Amino acid sequence: MARDSRGWFRRKKGKLVYCWIVGDPATGDNKERSLVVGPESMSDNDGREVVGVLRKEGKIRMDKSVRADKITFSDLAVYYFAHKEFKKQSTKDHYEQIINGVLVPRWGMRVAVGIRPVEVKHWLKTLDMEDPTRAKYRSVMGAVYTFAQSEGVISLGLENNPLHYVKGFSAVSDYESVTLEPEQTFSVLEQLQQPEYTLLLLIAATGLRQSEALGLRWESVLWEKGEIKIRQAYVHGKMQDGAKTRASKSSVMMHPLLAEVMKAWQTKTLYGKPEDYVFASYKLGGRKPRTGPMIVEDYLRPAAVEAKIITVDDQGRTFDLEGNPIKRFGFHVFRHSLCSFLMADGENPAVIQATLRHTRLDMTMYYAHSRKKQKLEAQGRVLEAVLGSERGLQRGPEAIQ
Repeated sequence: MARDSRGWFRRKKGKLVYCWIVGDPATGDNKERSLVVGPESMSDNDGREVVGVLRKEGKIRMDKSVRADKITFSDLAVYYFAHKEFKKQSTKDHYEQIINGVLVPRWGMRVAVGIRPVEVKHWLKTLDMEDPTRAKYRSVMGAVYTFAQSEGVISLGLENNPLHYVKGFSAVSDYESVTLEPEQTFSVLEQLQQPEYTLLLLIAATGLRQSEALGLRWESVLWEKGEIKIRQAYVHGKMQDGAKTRASKSSVMMHPLLAEVMKAWQTKTLYGKPEDYVFASYKLGGRKPRTGPMIVEDYLRPAAVEAKIITVDDQGRTFDLEGNPIKRFGFHVFRHSLCSFLMADGENPAVIQATLRHTRLDMTMYYAHSRKKQKLEAQGRVLEAVLGSERGLQRGPEAIQ
C-alpha cells in the first residue's frame, strides 16, 4: 500500500514543519514535500488539525503514490520514528542510536524490500562485537520492517521482511556479574563520603536500580510507612515517569537503620525539601540529579580499588582479586549481590523476587550467583554421601577398590 495519506512532523528553526513523501510518476523516484504549519511549540495533535484544513484547501496534495520498489530503508526509519509510540523516552533514544547511528548509514539508501537476508547476516558477522549486540541490531531492524508492514507502508508477507530469515545470533549474554559478600560491600562503603555513601547503601540494601535511586525526590520517601515510592527514573540525563517494568512501579521497604542514614543525609544536604532530588547535583543547582556514570567512574570504582575488591591495570581493564577480567563494575553489582546473599541465606525466592521487583521469577534466579563457599559445602555433602563420613574419608585412595 502506498504511503500517500501519511506524513510526519519536524521541528526546525522554531517552526513545526509537516513532511510527506510522494512518488514522481516521471522518474519513479520518491520525493519529500514539506510545509510549515505552525510554531515549534505547537503540539502534534494541533498540527494534524491544521494539516487536515490544508488538505481540504488543496495546499497539501498527496494524490501521488509511492511505489513499494522505490521505498528505501531510510524511508522506513523516518516513518518509524514519526509514527511509533514509545512508552519510554529512554527506549526511543536507544532505538535512535541503533537505527540512525548504525542501520541507516549502512542500509539507508537501499530499497527496503530488495535487501536480502544473506546480506544482513553477512554484515552482522563482520561487526566486531558479541552476539547479543548483533542480535539487538537484528531485532531493531526487524522491528522497523514489521511496523512498516503493520502500517501498510510495505506489503505484508515474509518475503518483504528479510530479517525474519536472519538467524544464528544468540541474544543471551555470557556476562556474569561480580557479586560481593556483605563485608566487601562494607569495605567499599568505608571508602566513600556523602552522598555516595548513602546512595550505595540505599542500592545495596533495597536493590533499587541506579536510575531509580537517582530519580528519587524526598517526597517519595514515606518516613512513617517505612517505604520509598518509585515514581521516576533518571536515564541518559533525562527524567522519565515510572520504572523499568510494571512490577517496578511500586515501592521498596525502608528499614529503620536505612531510614536513619537517609534522614541524616536529608539534614546535611542543601536540597532537603520535599520537591528536591535526594541526590541532587550541586553543580546544576539542584535542578537535576547527579549523573550515574560519573559517580561510578569518579567515586565507586576508585573506592572498590581502594578497598581491594577490584584492580585496574594501566590500560583501564578491570579484574577481580583472582585476576579474572570484569566487563562491568557499577551499582548493578550490588543489586546482584543482594539477590545472591538473600538466596544463600535461605530467603524465600518469592520474597527476593518482590524485593528486586522482577516480573518473572526466572530473572530473579538469574541474578542469584552461587558462591564458592556454597559450592565447596555442596561438594562436601556429596563426598560424605558417596564415601561415608566414618569409613570412606578415613581410608587412603589406594584402599578404595
